[in-house]
Amino acid sequence: MVDAMRSMLDELMGKERDVPLEKRSGRGVRYYDPEVCKYALAGLCPYGLFKNTKSDLGVCKYELHDDDLKFEELKAEYDALSEKEKDRTGYQKELHVLLTQLVRDMDRKIERQRDRALKESEPKPVSASEQVELDAIKAKEKEALDKSEALAEEGDVDGSILFANTAEGFKTQWDALHASFTQPERTMSVCDVCGVFINSTDNEQRRKDHLEGKQFRGWLAIREKLAEVQAAAAEKGRPKEPDVREHRSDRERDRDRDRDRGRSSRSDRDRERDRDRDRDHSRRDRERRRSRSPVRRHAEVAPPGDLYHGGSGSRHEPRERDREYGQPSRHRR
Repeated sequence: MVDAMRSMLDELMGKERDVPLEKRSGRGVRYYDPEVCKYALAGLCPYGLFKNTKSDLGVCKYELHDDDLKFEELKAEYDALSEKEKDRTGYQKELHVLLTQLVRDMDRKIERQRDRALKESEPKPVSASEQVELDAIKAKEKEALDKSEALAEEGDVDGSILFANTAEGFKTQWDALHASFTQPERTMSVCDVCGVFINSTDNEQRRKDHLEGKQFRGWLAIREKLAEVQAAAAEKGRPKEPDVREHRSDRERDRDRDRDRGRSSRSDRDRERDRDRDRDHSRRDRERRRSRSPVRRHAEVAPPGDLYHGGSGSRHEPRERDREYGQPSRHRR
């Protein structure tokens, strides 16, 4: 209610009604302002076609539409642009993408509805009592055919024809009775334009209401506008089927960003884990190489006293051992 009142005041008094006079910009709304519906400028905004119906598309992301008093002037301003300038705005392409996505979704819905209609229109099974009645007629038909063949072998042509006609009558009776037993209470079809179910039991008034209803007329307008946009695109050498991935809701874009952010976080964690693993390997390798060093190995085998002052050995003995293992002497003065 508050939003409706605010919109009404904006339309009557302008959006700067609460701004002091000395701070007002004094500029009117232009066709390229962000609140003006670009779909309506390009020819059709589908969001206003299905209000209070099952096909309701929700709220358009633009605020100012063709029901606004200013829109006629804005549309005239946009229509006065050259084709090159209109192409530069991208409004027609945006509408092309949106209508293509909507029609694709509706066509997929129609296919699903047709499968459901086919299942609900399947013939009814024959009951046991009905089968007995059909078998009795089938037996009479066979009896008449056998009699016709027997008379034909005896040379009674007229009698054979008479019983053959009788058998044909029983067959017609069987077909009609079988059809009445298996006929479903109703058959269903699907509208090729809006996907609404159409029942065989619908009277003429209901069919007329369907053709004059919001859903049928709205989807017909969308399909006709899409055909017009596709024809214009073909004249300009552009593809008739744009990349509908360009038209995504804000929710879908946010979901994609969150997914990418999650992937990035996982990648960062994986890289950090790999770096920690590499550091652990490098540290173990250094420790392993250090443990295999000749001096360290000799120190582990011989006690310190043997290395420097061991028994009858000389103080120069470590130098000889150092030379033996290619290490510099620690006691060189």
